[in-house]
Amino acid sequence: MRLPTVAVCTFLVLCLTLPVCIRANDEASDEPLDLDALVGTTWYGVYVVDRKAGYTSTRFEPAERDGAPVLIERVALRLAMQVGGERSTMRFEERRIFEAHPPYRLLLVESEEWSDNVSERLRVERDGDEFTVTRVAGGRTTAKRVPASMETLRDRCALGALVRRGGKPGETATYVEFDANVLEDVEHTATVKGVVEEQWAGVQQRVFVVTRPHRDMARTLRYLEDGTLIRAALSDVLEVRLEDEKEATRPPGRRELYEVRREVRVEGLDVKGAEIARLTLAIAGMPDGLLVERPTQRVQRRENGALVVTLTASAMPAEPAISDEDRAKLAEHLEATEEFQSDHRSVRRRARLIVDEGDDPLERARAICRWVQRHVQASSRRNSRTALDVLRRLEGDCTEHTLLFVALCRAAGVPARQVDGYVYAGPAERTFGMHRWAQVYVGSWVDVDPTYGQVPADPTHIALDIEGAKWHALVKAFDTLRIEVIDVEAKNQGQKKSLP
Repeated sequence: MRLPTVAVCTFLVLCLTLPVCIRANDEASDEPLDLDALVGTTWYGVYVVDRKAGYTSTRFEPAERDGAPVLIERVALRLAMQVGGERSTMRFEERRIFEAHPPYRLLLVESEEWSDNVSERLRVERDGDEFTVTRVAGGRTTAKRVPASMETLRDRCALGALVRRGGKPGETATYVEFDANVLEDVEHTATVKGVVEEQWAGVQQRVFVVTRPHRDMARTLRYLEDGTLIRAALSDVLEVRLEDEKEATRPPGRRELYEVRREVRVEGLDVKGAEIARLTLAIAGMPDGLLVERPTQRVQRRENGALVVTLTASAMPAEPAISDEDRAKLAEHLEATEEFQSDHRSVRRRARLIVDEGDDPLERARAICRWVQRHVQASSRRNSRTALDVLRRLEGDCTEHTLLFVALCRAAGVPARQVDGYVYAGPAERTFGMHRWAQVYVGSWVDVDPTYGQVPADPTHIALDIEGAKWHALVKAFDTLRIEVIDVEAKNQGQKKSLP
């Protein structure tokens, strides 16, 4: 499983592009925005768990487009980390064009990302009341139309208005932001949490602390009175700090780079995962709220803070079926997305060739799992961003196996979603490592591991995240994680091992 670099980029871009615009007029004013106050470049160092990882910059410049004045915003990001002993690099560039006159509409978004050996380009352009969207990923070009964004430069000045007018604790600002990752507007509400005295640039200054929640991620932003963003943090994992160009762009040394561990050593587990009926572990160092109760995962907390987790395989429904009511409730897990292109003719055709029309949903999932496990060659060299790219290349790690499996299941009418967590690598390696697998709904949710061809997935799968919502905590968890075996119950063998 690879780091979710798209999510990292998205967080950094969303943290930076909005706050930089705060130097313009208040959003409530009918006066024209002072666009000259926006022109220039701002630099930030990027830190992962307090270690230098790269830099990001935002530059605003006036220009003309089709004979009309516009304001161009350019964001650049460079990031590097050690992942499993190997250096992983990422570059991201985005260009946004706004009208330079009321109503200051968003006209164009262009972005390009390079992550190791993967690249992706996106172009979103206004055409009346719609955006035309063109995406190039994995050598494939896709096009679509979506409703045009309601975001304007005035939205992007909402936080500035809140800070510059001396917002008191509890005061809020609400604004619209176009999320190019999901191609839709997102409404945010930022809240002033407090005003504190801090040293900045050698001077004691008033600092406004503002929080901006989004999904399950809390972003904390710190501003000076004049509206200068000095720090932005996501939990205790990612942080950006205002720096001069020389310091921000200083390449991190090898010893400075944050290293993401991919494996956690464990002793006392000397059987293969497929031979286990029930597994009980003591897990210490897990961030709060990341390991949750599931039908296959029972969690108890000890007095010392460690978690006791009992794992079993998914119970298989006696009569697998999906009712019309189920389909309505699970519509999002049947939909095609930019990642899971289940509506593409190549994906749909492959799904029809794999499954029989009379198969129940569980048999469809089994057939697709077998096909993916047999045909996608295991490799860490090939990184794909979409299911369509995996189908074309038929190579990759657990990320690619899961991408293709989920898309094929959806194309075959079986609700499916991805799961992130850890899995036991076997008695030879004696480690738990980062892993990605899937769940299918066949009357109940069943864990399926297409990388290992398991239906259901064996009881050594520790599920931490559904649909990639808590990737930031996954990165942090490996810093302090410790796993100890308490009980192992092997199939048809009763109690295999018991530790105090």
